[in-house]
Amino acid sequence: MSHQEEPVVNFEIGPHQEDFEFLVDTGADRSSLRKLPAGMTVSMKTCEVMGAEGKPFKAPIITNVKIKGNSRQVTADFIYLPELETNLLGRDLQVQLGVGVIPEKGKMQVKIMTLTARDLEEIDSRVWAEEGKTGFLDIPPIKIDMQIGTPPVRIKQYPILPEGRRGLTPVIEQLLEEGILEPCMSPHNTPILAVRKAEGKYRLVQDLREINKRTVTKYPVVPNPYTLLSQIPPEHAWFTIIDLKDAFWACPLAEECQDWFAFEWEHPEKNRKQQLRWTRLPQGFTESPNLFGQALEKLLEQFHPKGPVKILQYVDDLLVSGEDQLEVKTASIQLLNFLGKKGLRVSKRKLQFIEQEVTYLGHLIGKGYKKLSPERIAGIQAIPAPKTKRDIRKLLGLFGYCRLWLDKYTQSVKFLYEKLVSPEPIEWTEEDEDRLKNLKHKLSTAPVLSLPNLKQEFHLFVNTEEGVAYGVITQEWGGCKKPVASLSKLLDPVARGWPTCLQAVAATTVLVEETQKLTLQGKVRVHTPHDLKTILSQKAPEWITDSRILRYEIALMNSENLTLTTSKTLNPAQFLSGEPPQDLEHDCLELLDFQTKVREDLDATPLPYGRKLFIDGSSRVIEGKRASGYSVIEGSAKNNMKTLETRKLPNSWSAQLCELYVLKRGLDLLEGDQGTIYTDSKYAYGVAHTFGKIWEERSYLNSKGKDLAHKELIKATLTSLLKPLEIAIVHVRGHQRRDTLEGEGNHTADQEAKRAAQGSGEPTKVLVLTEASREKEEREKPIYEEKELKLIKELGMQPGKHGEWVTPDGRTFLNKPLARKMLSEIHESTHWGTQGLCDHFLREYLCLGVYELAKSITQGCIICQKVNQRALRKVPLGGREIALRPFQSIQIDFTEMPPVQGYKHLLVIIDHLTHWVEAFPTRKETADVVIKTLLEQIIPRYGLINNIDSDRGPHFTARILHETVKALGLSTCREEGKQYWVAKNAATFKQRLTGECPIREWFCMEKVNDVKGVKDLIKEKALNIKKMETDEPLTQFLPWLA
Repeated sequence: MSHQEEPVVNFEIGPHQEDFEFLVDTGADRSSLRKLPAGMTVSMKTCEVMGAEGKPFKAPIITNVKIKGNSRQVTADFIYLPELETNLLGRDLQVQLGVGVIPEKGKMQVKIMTLTARDLEEIDSRVWAEEGKTGFLDIPPIKIDMQIGTPPVRIKQYPILPEGRRGLTPVIEQLLEEGILEPCMSPHNTPILAVRKAEGKYRLVQDLREINKRTVTKYPVVPNPYTLLSQIPPEHAWFTIIDLKDAFWACPLAEECQDWFAFEWEHPEKNRKQQLRWTRLPQGFTESPNLFGQALEKLLEQFHPKGPVKILQYVDDLLVSGEDQLEVKTASIQLLNFLGKKGLRVSKRKLQFIEQEVTYLGHLIGKGYKKLSPERIAGIQAIPAPKTKRDIRKLLGLFGYCRLWLDKYTQSVKFLYEKLVSPEPIEWTEEDEDRLKNLKHKLSTAPVLSLPNLKQEFHLFVNTEEGVAYGVITQEWGGCKKPVASLSKLLDPVARGWPTCLQAVAATTVLVEETQKLTLQGKVRVHTPHDLKTILSQKAPEWITDSRILRYEIALMNSENLTLTTSKTLNPAQFLSGEPPQDLEHDCLELLDFQTKVREDLDATPLPYGRKLFIDGSSRVIEGKRASGYSVIEGSAKNNMKTLETRKLPNSWSAQLCELYVLKRGLDLLEGDQGTIYTDSKYAYGVAHTFGKIWEERSYLNSKGKDLAHKELIKATLTSLLKPLEIAIVHVRGHQRRDTLEGEGNHTADQEAKRAAQGSGEPTKVLVLTEASREKEEREKPIYEEKELKLIKELGMQPGKHGEWVTPDGRTFLNKPLARKMLSEIHESTHWGTQGLCDHFLREYLCLGVYELAKSITQGCIICQKVNQRALRKVPLGGREIALRPFQSIQIDFTEMPPVQGYKHLLVIIDHLTHWVEAFPTRKETADVVIKTLLEQIIPRYGLINNIDSDRGPHFTARILHETVKALGLSTCREEGKQYWVAKNAATFKQRLTGECPIREWFCMEKVNDVKGVKDLIKEKALNIKKMETDEPLTQFLPWLA
C-alpha cells in the first residue's frame, strides 16, 4: 500500500500546537513520536519495545503531551523513537481521540469517531438508520392537489438493463416488506431508472417530471440558505450536524393520492410485470422538500433543549450550535433521542457530533466564520465548458449560491447571461473560457467571511461604477473591520442613465435591501462618498419620478436602524470596481449641475431683466382625431400679453414632441437676446436642464443602446439653447390661477396652442425631422413574396435607391404590409371610398391586391360605416360570402366548462378567413356576454364585423349585431325581421351639395345636430349650396340627426 493510500491523520501536538502527521496503526499498543515537540523534553521513564529484528530494547517516554483534535483535547504519553519513518498512533490514543480505520471505496479511510461509548449508551438506539428500518412519523397523511381536469399520466417504462433490474430487486423487495411500496392497478404510470452508486449498489429513481407539471404547488416556506446562516451567533464554537436518513419516506401519503405515483416493475427472475405505488412521500416529487420541511418544523416546536443553544433546520438537515461544549453535547443527545422517539432515523456515518468546524449546506462553519467547503469548490472546478443553455443555467445556479464570496459577481457572470439570450447552439470562444477560468479561480481563492453578529452594528460600504452597484458588509472586530459579505447588483436601465451621484442613490437603496436579508433588520451604517440626503431633497425631483423618490426615502431616510455617512476616504467597495478614483472629495450638487447643463449660465429661476416668453404645445384627441399645435406668448404684465407665434403642427405629433418643438422656437426667437422662457412641460424643462447633456454625451442613445425617439429635434433644441445671450428656463405649474404673471402667461399660451391645434390651416413643415424620417424609411425596406418577385421580373422593374423596385413608368412597387400602411394613412385624412383610394394610390405606387386592401380598410373604418349606405345582401344558399380580412366573418358558440371561480362557460370565436380561435371564459351564455366581448376584445383589435354565424339561429345573431352597432353609435332599424341602415336618404341630401371634401364625414366628426349647425359647417367648409327649402325638416335628409 502506498503512503497516499495509508490511513493517516493530523493532530496539533505540544505547547506550541505543532502539526504532526500520524499513521494509524491498529496493531500498536502505544503511540510513538520520531521527533520531540518544541518546548518538550524526554523524561526519565522508559518502556520495553520490540524491535524490528524481534529483540526487545528500552525506549524513553515523553510525558504529559497535549494533543488537540477536531473536537477533543487530551493529554497522553508518547514513546520517543527517532529511528521511525513516521509517527504512529496506537490503540491507546485511538480510543481517547475517537479515531478508527474503515474500508471505503477499496481503501482504508480514517474516520474520527466523535461519539464515545458512553455517548452511545445515552442515545436511543432506535434513532440510527439501519437497512430495513425506515422511519415513520405519526402524522395525518399528506394530501396533494392536482390541477382540475388533469388526464391520467401514462408514460411508458424506459428499458432497464438486466444488471440494473437485478440491482434494484433487493431495494424494491425491502420497500415492499416495509410497506413503503405496495402493488396496485393505477391509471397512471411514470418510469423508473436504475442509478448505479459509487460503491456498486443501485438507487431507485423515478421520473416524476410530468406529475410535477400537473401539481398545484403550495407556496414554498423552505428557509433561504442565503440568510439562514446569519442566525448562527458568532460566539458559538461547538456544532453538531444531524442528517436525517430517507426522511421523505417517513411521511405517510393519503390513499387517494397514491395512484399518481405508480410505476411499472418487472422482476428479473420471475419476469412478472406489475404496478407498484408509494404509500409514503416519494423522492423526486417537487413538493416533497416543502411538505416534509413543514412537518418537521411543526414537530420541532415540541422540542425544548436545555441550555442556550441554537437549532437550525433546512429540510432534513439540522444544526445545533452553542458556546459551551457540554451544553451542545447535551442538547444534541436530547435532540437525537427526540427524533428517534418520533420515528425519524439519523445517518450515523454522516453525523458530525460536537465539532469545532462542520460542513453544513456546502459551507464550512466555525467560530465566527464561514467559508466554502473544499468539496463544493472542487465540484465547480471540475465542471467543463457549457455546451447548451441548460449547462449555462447550471453554472449560474452554482456561482449564484457562492455570490457572497465573489467580488464583482454581477460583472463576472454577465457573459453567461448574454449567452442565454443568444441563439442555439451557443458559441463558446477562448475569451469565454478565460472568463470562466477567472471565475473558478476566484472561488478557489475565496476569502473567509465572518458570521454576522446581530447585536453589533454593520457597516455597508457602497460604490457604483458603469451602472453596477458594489458593496461590502463588515463588522468591527479587534479594532479592524471583518468582511461579512460582498454584494453586487446591476441597476435597472433607467437608473443606469442617470449621473453618477444619482446612481449612488439607487445603488445604496438596492444594496441596503440586500443587506437587510443578511442582517435581519439589524443596525446598519452606510458609507458612501456621496451626500445622499442632499441629493434626494434637492436634485432628485428633477430626475426621478415621485414613486421612485418615495421608495428611496422609505429605504434610506425613514429607517430607524439605518445611518447614512458621507465618507471622503477610500472604502472597500471602491476597490471592487477596478482602480478607485483619485479625487473622491466632491460637491454632489455642483457635480450634477456640471454633468447636466448644456451651458453653465443656464438658470432655473427667472432673470430680473430681459424678455419674458410663455410657451405651450397642445396635442389632444378631438372626436377621434388627434390635433396638435403650439404658441409662443410674450408679456411683461398680466394685461400686456402679445402672441409672437402660433401654428398648427402635424396631427401625428405627441404632446412631448410639441412641447419640445415650441421650446426650440422660443430659443430661436431669443437669439442674441436676454430672456426667460416659462413652460409647464417637465419633459422640455428636463431636456434643457438635465437629460439633454447626458444624452449628448451618450450620442443620443437610450438605455437599450438605440436612438432616442426624437433624436433630431433634441439635437436641434440643444443647439438653439446656445443662441440666446443669457437665458433662464423656468418650470411653472399648469392650470394655476391667473392672479400672477406666470399664471396669466401660461393660461394664454395654453389657450392659443389649443386654438392653433384645432385650426384649419396647413400643418407647419418641420424640416428638422427630415433626416430621422429618411433613416426610418431606409430601415423599412420592403420584403417581397414569391408572387411579387415573379411580377417584378415579368414587368422588367429596376431596383431603387432604398431597396425598393420601380416600374418602367416610374411608380414604386410596394409589398402588401407597406401598401396597407400607406392606404390607411391616406384614408384616415380623406375617408375616400375603395375606388377613390385605389385611384389615388396607383398614381405613384403599385401593389398586388390593392383593391382588396383598400376595401378592407374602408369597411373597417367606424366613421365610414356611420354614414355610408350599405346594401345588405342575402347569403347564397349552400355557402357563405368570402371574407376579405381577418374577423370580417366569424362563427361563435358556447361550450360547458368545469366551474372555476364562477366561470362555467367558454365563449369560442372562430374567424372564417384565417381559422384563428379566440376563447373567453364567461359566467353566462347570453347575447349580452357576446356583445360585451366583441366590443372589448374583438372590434378594437380587428375592426368591424360584417357577419356572425351561430347554431342558435338568426334571432340570436341579429340581436348581437343590432346591439353592437348601437353601442358603436351606428343607427339601424329592423322591419319585419330585416335590418337595414336608416342613412339611405343621405344620398339625396348629398346631391344638393357640391364640393371636394366628404360632407358626411364632417357631420360625424363635428357632431352637428341642428339646422343652424349644418349651415355654419357648410359655410365654414366653403361649399356651394344649391337651392334648399329651409322649412323642410333636416331629418328627412339626415335621419341620424333625429
